Amino acid sequence: MGVEVFPELRTQTLTTRFRVPDVLVVRSADSFKRYITRPPLVAIEILSPEDTLKAMQTKSAEYYRFGVENIWVINPETCIAYRYNGIVLEEVETGELTVPETPIRVVLSEMFAELDRA
Repeated sequence: MGVEVFPELRTQTLTTRFRVPDVLVVRSADSFKRYITRPPLVAIEILSPEDTLKAMQTKSAEYYRFGVENIWVINPETCIAYRYNGIVLEEVETGELTVPETPIRVVLSEMFAELDRA
């Protein structure tokens, strides 16, 4: 399965609502024109200082209802990653984020080390 990665791509999660995840991973076969109307493979939000986990919980629940199965929230300040499990954001304690049945794998220590260098 091929994938494409996009930063800040408008995503129509409801008839009257658009969200702009920080990063989206979509299947290469999923075509779109100006914005996403089908659930992406992965939606990633990166916490900024003014964001709260409560707000990310609400946003994650909306992505989930839209059909996104892999929702990740990254906190670069604390070097903690969260995965939405369909109910709540849970801290990732395995050291990596993965997408089941794909080769997609993000090793958190490597990702946070790269962020520190930037």
